[in-house]
Amino acid sequence: MRKYLVVGGTSGIGAETVRLLAGLEGAAVVFSGRSAEAAAELAASLEPRERGRTVFVRADVTRQGDMDALFERVRALPGDLCGAFNAAGVAGGDGPLRGVPFHEADERGFDRVVEVNLKGAWRSLRGELAIMAAQGSGSIVNCSSVAGLRSADSMSASYTASKHALIGLSRSLAVEYAPHGVRVNAVCPGVIDTPMLGGMREELLSDLRRKNPGARIGTPREVAESVVFLLSEKSGYISGAALTVDAGGLTGAL
Repeated sequence: MRKYLVVGGTSGIGAETVRLLAGLEGAAVVFSGRSAEAAAELAASLEPRERGRTVFVRADVTRQGDMDALFERVRALPGDLCGAFNAAGVAGGDGPLRGVPFHEADERGFDRVVEVNLKGAWRSLRGELAIMAAQGSGSIVNCSSVAGLRSADSMSASYTASKHALIGLSRSLAVEYAPHGVRVNAVCPGVIDTPMLGGMREELLSDLRRKNPGARIGTPREVAESVVFLLSEKSGYISGAALTVDAGGLTGAL
């Protein structure tokens, strides 16, 4: 059995990645999130055969006890942990996206973004790397953003900072764990149709569509396809990369 883990797998890009992995023959997919209701909706959307390949564990990446329980469940399943996708993330409360200047933003909001986007990934990575280093193989993908590669007026400073840090963490770990047969990459989506866009003003969304070379907003499935590629053996010589999935938006200075 080939085990996969999706942390933050109940919505958006994480949920689409669960759907794709559950469609693989011989796969077992453990996915986590804070909402059991969202997990049930996701499971109901799968074919019965695919549903049988998934296991949901309710876990909040900001709680170490939850993450310990998650990795206990992962270890309990037979087979190697072939791949893990760290998708949990939140948007910042500052910046043009929310209409709040950085100097007026609440410190607790900044702490929340770092706690989820960076330290949540840190907690996830520690568990994943412990398993993969011991087995001598595995692939990890961290969900960063084009905000991890540059800044733009549509991206909050706190979110941008956390996503830059996540790329740095991914690259460092790619080097450290290469001798253990483990690959670590980051995927950097552009503007994607996920719940995170819920707080963005329509005029800003329209402007982002207009500026994008593809003249549209991306779908979670398009990012998930790239994640599954990076988790697969087809990308076996790729590690330490930050793959943009944005229809050329970054190149076009979105």
